[in-house]
Amino acid sequence: MTDHRAYLEAKRTVDDRALNRRVLERFEAILAARSAPVRIVELGAGVGAMIARLAAWDRLPADVVYRAVDRDQVSIERARERVPEWLRANGYEVDRLGTGSDDEGEHSARTTFVAHSGERRLEITLEVADAFAIEDTADAVIAAAFLDIVSLEEAIPDLEELLVPDGVLYAPITFDGGTTFAPRDPIDDRLEREYHRHMDDVRPGGGSRVGRRLLTQLPGAGWDVLEAGGSDWIVRPRDGRYPAEERVFLEHLLETIDDALAALPEPALDSADRQRWLERRRGELEGSELVFVAHNLDVLARRC
Repeated sequence: MTDHRAYLEAKRTVDDRALNRRVLERFEAILAARSAPVRIVELGAGVGAMIARLAAWDRLPADVVYRAVDRDQVSIERARERVPEWLRANGYEVDRLGTGSDDEGEHSARTTFVAHSGERRLEITLEVADAFAIEDTADAVIAAAFLDIVSLEEAIPDLEELLVPDGVLYAPITFDGGTTFAPRDPIDDRLEREYHRHMDDVRPGGGSRVGRRLLTQLPGAGWDVLEAGGSDWIVRPRDGRYPAEERVFLEHLLETIDDALAALPEPALDSADRQRWLERRRGELEGSELVFVAHNLDVLARRC
């Protein structure tokens, strides 16, 4: 089984390509118009790749207080290592301010860093916490690849509680119903339907069409959708190999799909077909032949 932290780190370059630049630029412009310091809360922050990305791409205002939470302690522990490394690699000086628990060290619930680059100041808190159990007041909430794995009906009121009036939600890489592999296999269509059925009927919260649901449910709850655009994951070999660590990304994805299909009640695919498909895809991955495309949406919305 692929280590989940390794998957999240391998996913960084996939997300880098996928993010919709028009939606991101609108988000950047809204943040730039806010009074300093700009408060950002990220839900489901994983290993902290979004923090590093926004800093490296100069998409943040000059003075930011950034709180990143994830309920997975192992991911936050990894973020405490990787975020300072990524920031230093992009010219930031990083100092640790301290922890928020009695137990010092990597297992503390909360760690805060401050990073400087020229006139830029970025205060970052990495915290083990349930995203919808925290209390805060933020100018912006980031929920990357997150709202498609939680209950949207429960999440929207919690998001409203976190945001100041006129605050914004940036929800990039929200899955929206497309899981495609190449070369094609005779059972691909059935397998995709079954995989999405697991998202909709078995997995608690989320679903396979959350991207488009945001475009109707947010306005229905009184929000203004400011921008939306496609952010498809596309992973393919180049010059006989996968970029960066994207082979790890695909290995984890194949395992995730197989586990989901195995958990389905009354599956439409028998185990022999599923095993043959998995072995074929692993062989194509090993030979740097497998191509993967998933359809996502980036959504930027304002709390009215």
